[in-house]
Amino acid sequence: MRMARKKRVEFPGAFYHVLARGNNKQLIFKDEQDYKVYIIRLKRYHNRYKFTLYAYTLMPNHIHLLIETGLTPLSKIMQGIQESYTYYFHKKYKSVGHLFQGRYKAILCQRDTYLLELVRYIHLNPVRAALVRNSDDYPWSSHPVYSGYLNQSFVEREFIFKMLSENESEAERIYRQFIRDGVEKGRRDDFYNVIDQLYLGSPEFVESINQRIKSKIKNKTHKVEKNIKVPQIQDLLITKKKSLPEILKIVSRITKVSPQSILGDNKERYVSDARSLFIFIAVREGGISNNSLANFLEKSPSDITYLIRKIDDKIDNDRVISNQLDKILKNLNV
Repeated sequence: MRMARKKRVEFPGAFYHVLARGNNKQLIFKDEQDYKVYIIRLKRYHNRYKFTLYAYTLMPNHIHLLIETGLTPLSKIMQGIQESYTYYFHKKYKSVGHLFQGRYKAILCQRDTYLLELVRYIHLNPVRAALVRNSDDYPWSSHPVYSGYLNQSFVEREFIFKMLSENESEAERIYRQFIRDGVEKGRRDDFYNVIDQLYLGSPEFVESINQRIKSKIKNKTHKVEKNIKVPQIQDLLITKKKSLPEILKIVSRITKVSPQSILGDNKERYVSDARSLFIFIAVREGGISNNSLANFLEKSPSDITYLIRKIDDKIDNDRVISNQLDKILKNLNV
């Protein structure tokens, strides 16, 4: 009998080591442009969802990310990154099917204990895989950011450095020695001691997370006088789904395209872009299913998928659409 998938644990401030592999071990990066496009996706969704990215490494057939979430859950962050990159990959290579192997693996880690070690573990991946002899020779990771060769504002280097020294130059020197020491130590078996397929940390850490989950479930059903629900802080921080009329109203106001035109068949570019924005936000941010939206707009689910991919492709290159998207998201408080 097939075991049920473990339910992901998500809350603001959760700290994850994320691993995503190519389907059937296939390559997910075939040339330099592919790596650059994925890094652009990391930057785009970092700007949109305000998570903390401590480290990343892109290997030919898998990726490692070290992420601390803010108000947006990891599932939404990874959906945006993975789906938009998959669309780019299939379009470029004229391929179909699953690019990534099932759902990504997200290990909830004890940050204070494992943060530094996980940064090193992730940055040394290309060395352990014998792709390079030295981390400095591998360009598709955040190691060059830590080493001072590259500036990527979406990578949180400062917090790590302050753990090493108050002096930035000294912190960089200590970091470099820390990486060299890691090469000499070789494989760290303790990074594979994942508890219950979900956690990396002490038994006390795991128990604290389990208690947090139980408390959240209990408070969802607990009521006090006057039938008023007592919310947990997680309930207050994570934005609720928006209705289609709410999303439509805000998209119309920001794009200056009437709701009737957005819902109609007008093919003018600015109207078509507003319609695609509405669909993109309804699905990606509002949690509306493709089928529900297709029924609402009297279109086919494949039309919805096409329009999402169309606008997703434009976001990086069209400043007007990118600015409209940011304003809409702020108004939706997502």
